[in-house]
Amino acid sequence: MVELIRSHLTEQSEPRSAAEVASTLSQAHPERGIKTTVVRTTLEGLVAKNQAQRTKQGSSVFYTAPGSTEQPATPANDTQSSKQAE
Repeated sequence: MVELIRSHLTEQSEPRSAAEVASTLSQAHPERGIKTTVVRTTLEGLVAKNQAQRTKQGSSVFYTAPGSTEQPATPANDTQSSKQAE
C-alpha cells in the first residue's frame, strides 16, 4: 500500500486529498478493497517520514510527493514573482 500511494503521488502534478488518492487507487486496483481511512493513515505515516508533504486549505488536507514544485498556497507563487522581479 505504501509503495502504491508513494508512486501515485509522484505521478501527480498537483496536490491530492486522501479521498482522491483512495478513489484513483480503488479504480486501478479493484481487487484490493482500498479504504479512504487506510489511505489517510498511510499518507500521514509518509508525512511523518518526510516521504510526502501535507498542505491545508481551509478544512481540507492535500498531499504531494516530497520536493513537488506545485503548491496550492499563494505564498510560493509570491516568492517566485519576487525572484523574477530582482
